[in-house]
Amino acid sequence: MLSPLSSGSFNRPLSSDGATRSQSSTVPTANEVIERVSSSRQGLRFPDELLISRDPQRFNTQLNLQITAVQRASDYLNETELSLRGLSQTMSREKRQLQLRRTRQLVERRVQQSGGTVDRNFTACLDRPAQIIFQCEALETLLVTEQREIITFALGEGTFRRWASLVITPEMSLGQRLFALNRALGQFRIWCYYDLPTQRLLFTLPESQWFHSAHWTVRGGGICFAADSLTLLRPLPITCFEQQLQQLLAGGTTATSFNAEQAVRHLQQERQKLLRHRQQVDQQLAQRAIPVGRQQALRLAKLVRQQLAACHGGFRSLNQALQCQANLPTAVVYQLIIGE
Repeated sequence: MLSPLSSGSFNRPLSSDGATRSQSSTVPTANEVIERVSSSRQGLRFPDELLISRDPQRFNTQLNLQITAVQRASDYLNETELSLRGLSQTMSREKRQLQLRRTRQLVERRVQQSGGTVDRNFTACLDRPAQIIFQCEALETLLVTEQREIITFALGEGTFRRWASLVITPEMSLGQRLFALNRALGQFRIWCYYDLPTQRLLFTLPESQWFHSAHWTVRGGGICFAADSLTLLRPLPITCFEQQLQQLLAGGTTATSFNAEQAVRHLQQERQKLLRHRQQVDQQLAQRAIPVGRQQALRLAKLVRQQLAACHGGFRSLNQALQCQANLPTAVVYQLIIGE
């Protein structure tokens, strides 16, 4: 069992040439070992791999997922911005049609291309699922009704239908009615709030659950809603950046309301937010302490040299040992190597 090496060495078999050079080289001094470790950490950049689990000792699971989400969102926004900028360049009709088709595909495949890290407003969602904001005018009567009524919501069809109920009373304030709605609709992962600027009742729902809203129904007590049947609710998503961009690419939006420059500016602003987040993560990684001290690094380097010298061509087994020890805690690997 060997000490943890750099992340790139786990996936590359060791060559016989490398072993020959290791046998002929001299044992490095402590200062040389520290310089190598320091230079490798100074060259540490934001990990560009979609999955960085090849170096599990550097990151915990939460940080790994966060970094991956930032990278995927940044890559998608950057690719979309470059594709929009390409439309402003002078090109033949055939190339323009090809560029338009490519840009439309980027917008249509937003969820797949970004891994769910970019919502319909092209805002990064790093710590929560992408949400859809919608309105349902039929439910606004629940905020102003002055009569007591039992409201029952249903989501789904047949035996897969889920139910949730609440009671609206005349003495309830606006905040209490919103609380009652959220307590009932929260079972469906629906959250409502009252938007003061527009004076509308708005709802949010995870984008992955939006298709369930096609079978969202309600039954009341004969006042706001019928008591003998289910009333189908028709939620309507509010206008978002994605819809404006689709209209722009289809040629259905005038230059006065929305144009390519505004779209690029919006994408730049979102990328700037991600860049600041990436810089904060880089600072956290740079502050992480080196797991081994000077004497430990020198001792481990000597042991690695001895293992390489005694391997005599059995590098496949050595490479397997490196991959195995990468998934163990550093303290356990150190104890196995030192024999303490």
